[in-house]
Amino acid sequence: MKNNTIVFIGGAFAGGIMEGIFLWISSAYPGEVVSFSLFEQSTLLLFILLGGVASLAFSYKKRFDADEGVIAKHQGDNKAKDDLISMTLHHIRTPLTGMMWSTKELSVETPADDPQKNRIEKLHEETVRILATVEKLLKTSRENNGRSSYCFEEYSTEKLERLISESISKMKPAAYAKDISVETETSPLSQKTAKIDGDKIITVVQTLFENAIHYTKSGGGIKIRMEEKKDGFLFYISDTGIGIPPDEQSKIFTQFYRSTNAKRARSDGLGIGLFLAKSFVDAHGGNITFTSSAQGTTFIVRIPISEPNNTIPKQEEKPPTDTTI
Repeated sequence: MKNNTIVFIGGAFAGGIMEGIFLWISSAYPGEVVSFSLFEQSTLLLFILLGGVASLAFSYKKRFDADEGVIAKHQGDNKAKDDLISMTLHHIRTPLTGMMWSTKELSVETPADDPQKNRIEKLHEETVRILATVEKLLKTSRENNGRSSYCFEEYSTEKLERLISESISKMKPAAYAKDISVETETSPLSQKTAKIDGDKIITVVQTLFENAIHYTKSGGGIKIRMEEKKDGFLFYISDTGIGIPPDEQSKIFTQFYRSTNAKRARSDGLGIGLFLAKSFVDAHGGNITFTSSAQGTTFIVRIPISEPNNTIPKQEEKPPTDTTI
């Protein structure tokens, strides 16, 4: 701030000097009768302001050029770091996948009365958990490097609703195990369509539902609602959980960020689920928003929809055949 003030004063001083030079040149023509009193008052401030603004602009340009070089260097460093992380995660994923299937097979083959069976099952569960973590980190790395691949297909809103409902159904047992009720509601749907990547939408739904389970206490509830509006297909997921502190809500979609109360409730989170969910929804041309208080949180996902592309091409009309003899 201090440097900007000095630059502006210097520029203003230079502008005042330019004003003096201009008036001196103007007075070199004695043949012309010019009253400079009002003219001086109106132009002096203009020259001072122009001089100050020009100096500030030049100063900011120099800083921008310098910062641009630093940013470019940091971007290169970040890309190299992301590439190294991605390569390392790929190398970790391969043996972990082998361990997952080996422990699964070993668990199936071990008799139920064998004292080692419980340990084998625990080892399998931990392997699956670590592998899921590695997969999430890989997805994050791909998003950061712009290497995520999407396979968009045309879904009717009814098919999209079924996709989400089936995904929720598979996860309901985890909510019931924690004594959390799950309520689902769907408004009437039309025959409009949405272009989506089914796997990515499932990831978004699972992420939001898992978070609702993790941060809702036993005896709470989760409500799922789907409806179609003029501007898109809307998916709501509400919980009676711990909520997001107001002063931290602006950071909730930031990569690796977790709110303070989320860390207290669950220490093993990564803070990348909501980052990925937002990235996937954005790639669909939609948006994800939320409202939150101490009584719970509601996430709203909007996916664009349009009229189905089922128009039949108009056939070219042929001229009538002349049947006269």
